[in-house]
Amino acid sequence: MHIQSLAPLLSLLLASCASVPLLQTDESAVVYALGSREGFASPLSAPLTPACPALSFPADSHEIPGQNGLKLQRIEEGAKQTPVRLLSVGHTSPKLPEDYARSLSERRAQGVRQHLIELGMEASAIHTLGLGNDFAPSAPASDVVIIYQAAAPSEAAAE
Repeated sequence: MHIQSLAPLLSLLLASCASVPLLQTDESAVVYALGSREGFASPLSAPLTPACPALSFPADSHEIPGQNGLKLQRIEEGAKQTPVRLLSVGHTSPKLPEDYARSLSERRAQGVRQHLIELGMEASAIHTLGLGNDFAPSAPASDVVIIYQAAAPSEAAAE
């Protein structure tokens, strides 16, 4: 049997699949792991600015060095005054293997988040991202975590 002779049969078969309930997408029937999308504002929808200088980490470590603790404490104290949304972004040296670098950068970003939560910040206000050594040329090529602060809604509307 030639492929050309199968074309009508395949089109009939594919047309009949559209009536299968599993292949139909009813937006109201979709369940999201993090809950409803209504009222959710992505932390990336507002302009991001660094909340503090970059947090340096020793090579191959995700433990938060002592000097970073003061920077994180200042962020937490500022969040008591004005609620903020933060994005903790981990980076690693380009010398590391790609998979290990991604994992290490994620552990660093998560460690910073956990430290801020332990200081008293709301967990839902802190998002994380581990870029490893796969990032834009303008990004830091070192062992750091940069904490970005999303502009408050009133600030974002003014821009």
